[in-house]
Amino acid sequence: MVYGADTMISVEIHSSSWRSSIESPLENAKAMKTSLDLVDEVREAAHLREFTVKRRAARKYDSKVISREFKEGDL
Repeated sequence: MVYGADTMISVEIHSSSWRSSIESPLENAKAMKTSLDLVDEVREAAHLREFTVKRRAARKYDSKVISREFKEGDL
């Protein structure tokens, strides 16, 4: 009864979601095992993409750098 408001009793209503009612634990376990099997392939593909991006950035940087050759005693 704070600030003149009446108290309310909270009621918990448990209704299962569509996903939890359709999916079975066995199917979920199979899907998780399949996705874990694919982790290495996904990781390797991400590594190759990262390497390609870094190589492209290095080429772009190297194309703008002016090459200079110094000999002993040039100072």
